[in-house]
Amino acid sequence: MHQYIIRRSLQAIPTLFGITVIVYFLMLLTPGDPVALLAFDPKFRQDERDRLAAQLGVNDPFYVQYLRWLIGDDWMMVDTNLDGEVDSWGDNYGILRGDFGTSFKFRGSNPLNLIAERLGATIELNLFVLMFGLTSGLVIGVLAAVYRGRIFDRFTRIFAVLGVSIPVFFLGLLAIIYFGIELPRFLEGFGIGNGRPILPMGGRCPPVRGGCPPIYERLHYLILPVLVSALGVIAGWSRFMRASMLDTINSDYMRTARSKGLSSRSIWFRHGFRNAILPLTVFLGPAFVSLIGGSVIIERIFTWPGIGLLLFDALLSRDHPVIMASGVIASVLTIVGYLLSDMLYAFLDPRVRY
Repeated sequence: MHQYIIRRSLQAIPTLFGITVIVYFLMLLTPGDPVALLAFDPKFRQDERDRLAAQLGVNDPFYVQYLRWLIGDDWMMVDTNLDGEVDSWGDNYGILRGDFGTSFKFRGSNPLNLIAERLGATIELNLFVLMFGLTSGLVIGVLAAVYRGRIFDRFTRIFAVLGVSIPVFFLGLLAIIYFGIELPRFLEGFGIGNGRPILPMGGRCPPVRGGCPPIYERLHYLILPVLVSALGVIAGWSRFMRASMLDTINSDYMRTARSKGLSSRSIWFRHGFRNAILPLTVFLGPAFVSLIGGSVIIERIFTWPGIGLLLFDALLSRDHPVIMASGVIASVLTIVGYLLSDMLYAFLDPRVRY
């Protein structure tokens, strides 16, 4: 097991560098110019634009920009900033030194600090999504296998197709329109409510001083984003659990449990569920990482102040340091997620040996 972990960790190093090259190259191919976004003022002279581009380092060839971002630019010449002062990027810049540079949009801010400030909000949202999605999906999957071929099983199939097919942004907009406009108007027609939105349409908490209150005081802010984001999780895991449960029906230990006269609940949940859930542990780590990576859309729709909203703003403003810092962190989390899934599977199933 230890040799497997060491080998996987060593294999992750070239994988991570390959991902950084691809992401950096794709980012440079996207349309737009960070200098044009930062120097949008028409009073900006062309020489000032050229000096800003040189200061940001975006007018260099692709490989020069990548090497500077990777190892720093001690080997390059210094430049002067807009005030005519000497400005060197080579002091401690370079991700191998633990420095992702300075944000273009949030001048003077470290991308890691910006991400760290919003990491808690993203983890909070996705933990609720994962808990609600997994709990609901596993229960629905077991019941679909128990009532195979019946109305409930057929309904879950339709639900799974809809849950996977409907885009998150479309479902989120529908939820905002329904709970924010249509349903309050409908209830107001019967003298119920005052026409205001039933649930908060965005944000993490009400705008108050001192930050957000404890989570138990703002659970209603989590309802809509969690429900919208968890729909795909419920749909996917319910089908996985149903298939895994059906594979265990004809196992020897299941027939032995029936011959002993055990109750159906004990057979399905105590014997079948515990063994059917083992293959799904492989997807547990990547599932959480994918939720964090996919929270860009859900956080933008519901203005949730997390990493996804930060990355969305960085993409619009062509903030290269923030984009690349987010890409590297997402890559590391994905690799760690798969490694933890393999370790968890080996821990739960002693038959597995690496």
